[in-house]
Amino acid sequence: MSARFDEIDWRPTPLGDISLRRRRYPGSDDDVYEVKLGDEFLMSSLFTAGEIALTELGLARLPGDAELDVAVGGLGLGYTARAALEDPRVRSLIVVDALAEVIDWHERHLVPLGARLTGDPRCRLVHADFFEAAGGPAGLDPRSPGRRFHAILLDIDHSPRHVLNPRHAALYRPEGLRALAGH
Repeated sequence: MSARFDEIDWRPTPLGDISLRRRRYPGSDDDVYEVKLGDEFLMSSLFTAGEIALTELGLARLPGDAELDVAVGGLGLGYTARAALEDPRVRSLIVVDALAEVIDWHERHLVPLGARLTGDPRCRLVHADFFEAAGGPAGLDPRSPGRRFHAILLDIDHSPRHVLNPRHAALYRPEGLRALAGH
């Protein structure tokens, strides 16, 4: 990249305008990728420790000899998904994202992990509303209604108190968590 800042993609979505940006990290030759929804930063390739820790902690207590089926809510730049695929026990991974635009970035390899995620036969990207799917009996995999997973890693909201959409808050209540645990 020769420019210090590049807006790779920008599109209106039902949740607001989303943009994928790349900028040069000051003092280095490293590119930093960022996703913004409206004026809010959703993800940066500069800060991925939380995504990696979420995955490692979420899978840590599962049996060491098991073949795992894992679901991730939220694709972003793909760091949670990549961390899951780095666990040799993961047999299959679906990543559910409400924004087709984000999935498209990965399919077109506009983001650093796009080729890796879309090229791994264990990984499938699903365009769906995670919160709606988690609350319903059909569940998270539209190809296999009622499918259950060994782990579901949620990487969409900033926290249960700082949600991207007010309707997400219901998932973090006991009834929502029970519905999610059923999957």
